[in-house]
Amino acid sequence: MPHVALADASVPFNQRIITGFRYPLRGAAPVTIGAIAVFDLLAYFPMMGLRLLVVGLGWIALYTYAFACLRHTADGFENPPEMAMNSEDKAALALIVIQLTGNALAILAPLLFGVSGLLVPLVVAFVLPVMTMSLTFDGVGAALNPLTWIAAISRIGVDYFKLFAVVLATGLLQAGAQYAMQQRGPMFLGTLVYYLVANYLALYNFHLMGALIHHHHERLGYHPEAEALIEATHPDDDDALLAHVNEIARDDIPAATDILTERIREGLTPAPLHLRYRQLLRAQERMPELLVHGQIWIAALVAGGETRRALGVVQDCIGIDPAFVPDATNTCGPLADTAAHGGMPRLALQLALGYLRLWPGDMGAPNYGLLAVQMHFRLEEREQAATLARSLLHAYSGHPVSQDLMDMLDTLDPSRPVTP
Repeated sequence: MPHVALADASVPFNQRIITGFRYPLRGAAPVTIGAIAVFDLLAYFPMMGLRLLVVGLGWIALYTYAFACLRHTADGFENPPEMAMNSEDKAALALIVIQLTGNALAILAPLLFGVSGLLVPLVVAFVLPVMTMSLTFDGVGAALNPLTWIAAISRIGVDYFKLFAVVLATGLLQAGAQYAMQQRGPMFLGTLVYYLVANYLALYNFHLMGALIHHHHERLGYHPEAEALIEATHPDDDDALLAHVNEIARDDIPAATDILTERIREGLTPAPLHLRYRQLLRAQERMPELLVHGQIWIAALVAGGETRRALGVVQDCIGIDPAFVPDATNTCGPLADTAAHGGMPRLALQLALGYLRLWPGDMGAPNYGLLAVQMHFRLEEREQAATLARSLLHAYSGHPVSQDLMDMLDTLDPSRPVTP
């Protein structure tokens, strides 16, 4: 299935306010903003009946898509939806009615009641977001209930007041854009720019409402759809398999081992299954198979960047076979380096000597030979270090590590001449 970007619910709402500015510019949102703005331009032509129809349809299209963005964000998705919800969705229709009613009250109240009526737009701006959000997690009936608003705001806390501040700020920006572009700017172009700004700010606000729900979904009792998607794409089949294996192992350890053998052959096996597999093999004293599995798991761990855990498997295998060494240069070399820098000189020495023994003609052999000399020195094995350094100087004369080897010999025995 295609990759779906998911949002992190733990991201603070303050950060979502900032990053949210990019939301209307991603995915299908810019096309939708532009298409609705172009459609709204039909109202520019002086036909009253057409104007009312265009304005009404434009509102429906904008708020239907904006509500889809709210839901998509609340469900934990990072990017805008490709399409809006269908027109039969009662919540979307209720949203349009609520928005129309709220905006009508905000416009008419100052005209009817004068200065005292200015409080109405503030009240409308404060309750419209929680009503809109309640449509998502409580449904139409609850969204019209003031008790629902109080409960939701109390659960969300101070973040709701941050959202309210953003709604007020974007409302002022939209009013400023209308004055500057539609009333004072070039009529046709100014009207287009105003619609683009207004549509952009609408999607931004609705995205933030969805982000607020997503961030506080546990307090609100909302279950984001993205969580179900994660469970569907990452099922806990391996946990169930491990439980099944443990049940089988009570009576038939070989059969339980065979089940895990098949799973490990599929690749990308989690660590608990590998560990249980090794326990079952050890219980049956199947040591050669433990070593084979060790080689496989060590290679997988190194490829996945888990060299520390791989070193633990190496040590376990050395406990079975003291001469054990990983069977590939791209596995053995990195492990030797990790052991040397991780305070495990004895293990680093064994891996470096194993590299040198198994792949003497490899281009990395002189470097791991030098590493082995250094580990001998770190372990106070000065005689072995000097003997190995002279052997390496003879085998790899002219190699860039020669100077380092000679420096090591000078440190080990300054009175003894160096003769490669």
